[in-house]
Amino acid sequence: MDYHLDLHSNSFRSLGLFALALANYGLMYSANILLARWLSVGEFDDYNVAVSMITMLSTLATLGLEKYALRAVALLRDREDWQRFRGFWLFALRSIGAFSLLLVVMLSSSLEAFWLLNRAEAHTAIVVFAAFLPVIAVTLFLVEVIAAHGAQLLSVTIYRLFLPAIYLVLLIGLSASPVNVSALAAVLCFGGAWTITLSMMWTIAKLLMPSGIKKTAPVMQGRKWLKGSLPLVLSSLMLTVMTSGGVIILEILFPSGVEVGIYAVAAQTGGFISLIGTSTNRYYLPMMVVMIGRGDRQAIQALMKQRTLAVGGLILTLLVILIFAGQSILDLFGEHFSAGYHSMLLIASGACFSALFADVPYYLQFMGLHRIVLSLTLVAMITMVTLSFVLGTGFGSLGVAAAYMTAVMLLFVSLRIVANLHFRRMEG
Repeated sequence: MDYHLDLHSNSFRSLGLFALALANYGLMYSANILLARWLSVGEFDDYNVAVSMITMLSTLATLGLEKYALRAVALLRDREDWQRFRGFWLFALRSIGAFSLLLVVMLSSSLEAFWLLNRAEAHTAIVVFAAFLPVIAVTLFLVEVIAAHGAQLLSVTIYRLFLPAIYLVLLIGLSASPVNVSALAAVLCFGGAWTITLSMMWTIAKLLMPSGIKKTAPVMQGRKWLKGSLPLVLSSLMLTVMTSGGVIILEILFPSGVEVGIYAVAAQTGGFISLIGTSTNRYYLPMMVVMIGRGDRQAIQALMKQRTLAVGGLILTLLVILIFAGQSILDLFGEHFSAGYHSMLLIASGACFSALFADVPYYLQFMGLHRIVLSLTLVAMITMVTLSFVLGTGFGSLGVAAAYMTAVMLLFVSLRIVANLHFRRMEG
């Protein structure tokens, strides 16, 4: 398989990636509608808490090496530095695998101790889904590696289409079997889908490797790679806390309450807009990295402007759809989920900013401005968590949604201002 990174941006290619994200949304949304109807309120809450918790841990488990791969793989392939290329490949896989296992042990033992000391009911679904963390983390790394080779469409097709399709098939098969549908059974199906996806990703990644690379002596620069990846994982982790933390905060405020499920559905519905940012980033970021490596400032600015124009219309269209059809969409989950309509709109408003400027934090970090990105993201995360507890106590899911919207809007507007000032300094 011979792929090459094309540095000529094409809006239709980026929109193709978004179309796959749209298909992913439809499949995952269908799976959650089925689970919301099949599971009790408590079981559905357990499932959402398990998915939210492991989503946050998977961001940490990759050590940022999956995002750094967009830079390292693209640059090393462009320079044909195969020794460091193989070194990075081996180092990343070993580090992600080992750290993921460590996180599984730490989470499982901590939760067991907490439940025992507080004599609380054990939430087995969380511990079982955590066992799939190494599989999920390595898969996320391979998604970015394949994209950095220039096979963005192939990578995202498997991740956005194949993974949720397998998950949905497993859930439907579960419902047709004698086994009762539960939160535990649902996470086992989800983990199985991740495992099947990993096997396919691994096969494709090996086929994309340059010929003869196995005979190349690897050059390890682990300290350098971790130094470059850790700021990326810290910012990604804080963003993930802002995105997924609302479910966990509401579980703390209202244990096994209906507010948790309402917010989870509202967040999935309104937060879909943010997928525009993550899906198109896999197309634009490898090109941006090569342009930064070559010092082509005008090309970088043109690329960022072209991306903004490409996704801006999509964002506006989806927001209008949610405003007019959001109530009907939420009704698909059940009658009481329609109470999350206003929460969904607040989350969608914040997601518009994160989608529009999703490339900005990576640009700033690739240019070495880690400190300011991390500082602004930390302030935003603290703001979101603090406001969530304050507003969530009185307003439930609506308060947490307002906290998310406020923090995300302030963060991405601030980052865009910093990027504009940086461009002006370079031009000067």
